[in-house]
Amino acid sequence: MPANLPYMYEKIIEAVGGVGNISGLGCCMTRLRFTVKDEELVNVPALRRIQDVAGYFYAGSQHQLIVGPSTAGKLAEYFHKQYAFPALSQDSVQMAVTAVDPSRLAEATRSAVKRKQTSRLSRICCRIGNIFLPLIPAYIGSGLLIGLSNVLAKTILADFPNITALIGVLGQGIFFYLNAVVGYQANKEFGGTPAFGVAFAGILNAPALAHINLFGSPLEPGKGGVLAILFVCWIGSWLEKKIRQQIRGSAEIFLTPLLSIFGGGLIALLFIQPLAGKASILLAQGTQWMLAHGGIGVGAILAGSFLPLVMLGIHQSLVPIHQQLMDTLGANPLFPILCMAGAGQVGAALAVCYKTRSLAFKRLIKNALPVGLLGIGEPLIYGVTLPLFRPFIGACIGAAFGGAVVAFFHVTSAIPFGVSGLVLLLVLSNGNSVLFYLAGYVVSLLVGFLVTCRLGFDDFFEDNWS
Repeated sequence: MPANLPYMYEKIIEAVGGVGNISGLGCCMTRLRFTVKDEELVNVPALRRIQDVAGYFYAGSQHQLIVGPSTAGKLAEYFHKQYAFPALSQDSVQMAVTAVDPSRLAEATRSAVKRKQTSRLSRICCRIGNIFLPLIPAYIGSGLLIGLSNVLAKTILADFPNITALIGVLGQGIFFYLNAVVGYQANKEFGGTPAFGVAFAGILNAPALAHINLFGSPLEPGKGGVLAILFVCWIGSWLEKKIRQQIRGSAEIFLTPLLSIFGGGLIALLFIQPLAGKASILLAQGTQWMLAHGGIGVGAILAGSFLPLVMLGIHQSLVPIHQQLMDTLGANPLFPILCMAGAGQVGAALAVCYKTRSLAFKRLIKNALPVGLLGIGEPLIYGVTLPLFRPFIGACIGAAFGGAVVAFFHVTSAIPFGVSGLVLLLVLSNGNSVLFYLAGYVVSLLVGFLVTCRLGFDDFFEDNWS
């Protein structure tokens, strides 16, 4: 628990108008989220001034404080332990629209959120994000262990292969059972019984499938990867709910699991897995073709447009694509390109830190920069670049230049996603990838810095922060 947690707790309670004004509270990886009963009682300037709060924004009905990784969860736990506030559901997580002056931009925010809520694509992205978000800590820990194993095997532990192999095994845990974990999360998100998702994953990955012939050819264990898992859980949870509606009495206890797994499993093997297998191949081939023929331009577009996806909170919907590329190609050429967005963000934030006249704002940026270098960009997005707007544009331009470099040199990652920023250097596929990724990172940072210095910004934080 951070030493200043009681201080933050008291200041937040004071700024929102007291304990009785909070109607719901939750968090994500970097943000404390809450709703209130009376908006008039909320003192937004006071929330912004709380020590260690990197930024504030209002999205839909939610007030959101950027407090950084780890602190968000501990702060939410602290609040719930003290007063047992109702938890915010995943469905209540709205689009992250930042407003420098909430009263002036409230109408634009409401319109944007309303459009997002009515967008089917946005709802799909939100659901995919809900499935994979709980897995990110395991991806990060496992990815770091794999990277550590690779580095040690080539350096100080080169003569101790058993030790490095053991570290590598520890890092492979989440990936070994990934489909089962995704199945559990997917069935839960789609409203079905979570354990049925594990059953569907087991069916699609069973080694015995290789000995079963249907329509003149053997089935392929694992074909379609996570794409197949997501689709079968979607169909399977729908089927389960229909079956439950039709069966009454004690027979429901036995017949619902039997028919759900039997029906969902058959649909998965006969229809979903073949189609998902073809889709995964097309995805891999399309990505390779795009990067091979588009090169610099494609890399620039992908990296330059990634920060807006993070801003909208839909970037996690790309996780199945990262995993599928890894399953099909054995490496991920897309993720290193997108990581350039974080480098451009760091460069833009450094420019703001260099030019702002507010000493307190400088301290805030310096506190957020370390996690930015490690690939966690939300504190810098919502606390620095997006409220100032022009630095956000500078960050996107910097990311585009770095993405062009990374795409041109075909940098690939040895894990699908999770660790990013400078930490990704540990898990790149080879020495050349390390060198060229670092080159792209430096380019993104420098261009983001220079463009932001050129664009400038309105230093409105001076009166409020210094």
